[in-house]
Amino acid sequence: MALATPEDVAARLGRPLLADETNRVVALLDDASALIEDYCGRELYRRDDETFEVWPDGSTVLRLPPRYLTSLTVASVDQGGTAVTDYTRTRAGLLREAGWGEELITVTGSWGYQTPPASLKAITCSEVIRWMAMEPGIESERIGEMETHYGGSDAGHALSSATECSLKPYRRKAAGTMALLREGPSLDLRGPDVISPC
Repeated sequence: MALATPEDVAARLGRPLLADETNRVVALLDDASALIEDYCGRELYRRDDETFEVWPDGSTVLRLPPRYLTSLTVASVDQGGTAVTDYTRTRAGLLREAGWGEELITVTGSWGYQTPPASLKAITCSEVIRWMAMEPGIESERIGEMETHYGGSDAGHALSSATECSLKPYRRKAAGTMALLREGPSLDLRGPDVISPC
């Protein structure tokens, strides 16, 4: 499954795909979708009735891996072969007043976008079209004074920096950082004299 279809690529190319292009486009769509999901740290296209496993930490909240949280609907929860039903879904996990113990938990559900947002579809198609335009082994070209850089056979199969920038809204947020300020006089970098802060 991919975040866009061959028809989406053809629409953006402005022409139907040639017979020998279709299989390549399908493979490139899968590749681009996988790279986008890895970069974003979450699964974005729809998975229906699939399972994943989580080890609890003995608390009352079972934290679900962020990878599966996009539009997650939980169908069933199983622990040690027994169905668990006395839980409440929270934003990032499952709350169970009796606690989760320490035995492996299997969650069955569906997650990912039913219909990928238009921006994700556009980003995926633009990567595929960019890859299609590159000859195998060529990493970059320059027309003025004819300059060509050759890379490995997979050099073109990486997300561009423009794509990574466009994916920021979909990227899983990492733990934030906090700036610390030291009180007291600051050092004047023009010399050894200490000046007072403004």
